[in-house]
Amino acid sequence: MTANLTVSASQVLSVQDLKVRLGRDVTEIVGTFLNVAEAVVAHWVEYSKGLLLFVMVPGDARSGEFYIYDRKKGNFWLLSLADSVFGGYSLADMRQKIKEFQLLDLAEDPSRLRAAKG
Repeated sequence: MTANLTVSASQVLSVQDLKVRLGRDVTEIVGTFLNVAEAVVAHWVEYSKGLLLFVMVPGDARSGEFYIYDRKKGNFWLLSLADSVFGGYSLADMRQKIKEFQLLDLAEDPSRLRAAKG
């Protein structure tokens, strides 16, 4: 799959780090993550196994980063796209990057992140 060659993933936090039970409502888990990150979610796509989150710093239009939440393992992964963009993405960039790097495939099956791990 092309996305595995162009996306690397780094595990950043887990539900254990956040002191939240894995069985809690996903909205509560993501809310706790956003609170720790001091960020807001600008876009959210939910699947049975994972979520794709586009997270931004309030007031910074080019701060967007992509995260996957693995519902089974309770881990948040930061995605790094091999596109020479540093410092984040804008909302206008978001949809193009989701398609270009097949990020929905990773959210649908977060177990693929182990293969994409860089």
